[in-house]
Amino acid sequence: MNVALAGLALSGKTCLFDALSEGAVDSASNPARADQPNVASVAVPDERLDWLYEHYRPPKRVPVHIEFLDLPGLTPGRSDLAAQNTAITEHLRRADALVYVLRAFDSDRVPGRVDPQADRGVLDGEFLISDLDVILRRIEKIEGQITKPLPNRDALKHELEFLTRCRQALEAEKPLHDMARTDAERAVLHNFAALTEKPVVTVLNVGEQHASSPSEAAACDGLSPPLVALCASLEAEISQLPPDERAVFMEEMGLDRMHAIDLLPAIHQARDRVTFYTTGDKEVAARSIPRGATAVDAAGDVHTDMARGFIRAEVVAFDDLAAAGDIKQAKADGHVRLEGRDYVVRDGDIILFRFSR
Repeated sequence: MNVALAGLALSGKTCLFDALSEGAVDSASNPARADQPNVASVAVPDERLDWLYEHYRPPKRVPVHIEFLDLPGLTPGRSDLAAQNTAITEHLRRADALVYVLRAFDSDRVPGRVDPQADRGVLDGEFLISDLDVILRRIEKIEGQITKPLPNRDALKHELEFLTRCRQALEAEKPLHDMARTDAERAVLHNFAALTEKPVVTVLNVGEQHASSPSEAAACDGLSPPLVALCASLEAEISQLPPDERAVFMEEMGLDRMHAIDLLPAIHQARDRVTFYTTGDKEVAARSIPRGATAVDAAGDVHTDMARGFIRAEVVAFDDLAAAGDIKQAKADGHVRLEGRDYVVRDGDIILFRFSR
């Protein structure tokens, strides 16, 4: 999945990007541009995958990865930067989810007031206006089309009715994430890549004085979850150190752990996805699929041939396997099940797919 960092200028997005990527991209020498954002793939920490890797000892361990996109900050109201803002917004539209980075720190180098709630409101307002502009243009086009005897005229009428409801919601300053009621309506919003329909995780970027207990600062700002609080500049600095030097520096700063890592499971949860696992002689792998996906969907996520020739799935829950100690004992305890193509995959399932080649 790909996730875009969104925020106003000087909110600390690039520091967060550096903390997450651990310096994989030299953002100081190559700052993100609207026409060329910086991209980094970050592995999601997974204790269950670690256990499976230690248990099976294959050559390869494959975690779920999240691809982060770093862009320049949005600058609403700057007519001279309108083209840049438009380019940034188009990148945000292509993301699977958004991370709002809100400034909650004072700095002589960063002018202006510190008001995370107001900044959140600015971002929400910009995205509402952007979605409304796209929908109004589509409505205008459809209104011209339905006057003609087109074969898809009825479908266009249904789309127009839905988009009219979307327009009314946006004009009332309501996002679109609860608007789609049918698969056809969901497809319309997907085609538009509506910004206000995307899952959002908020990052409250606090100052160094709150770095050791950022959640306490977050509690004072009244922002709605999912919310992660951290000091991005400090964690970016720590992430550049050699691993064996980080613990000492963290202790000096009063940090018991890095908080940027909390963002990864928060994104996974916001997108309402589950993780299942596959094991074999060559690798153990964690795989992320939408909640409600079936066994044949999961098979297709591994390889299209598995879905095409699906016969059955051999399933055991991770907790049952870990408690049993090995698959042989899990089978003896009755925890290994044979499931058909319509089985709904649960978080933590370990699946062996049987399929015809």
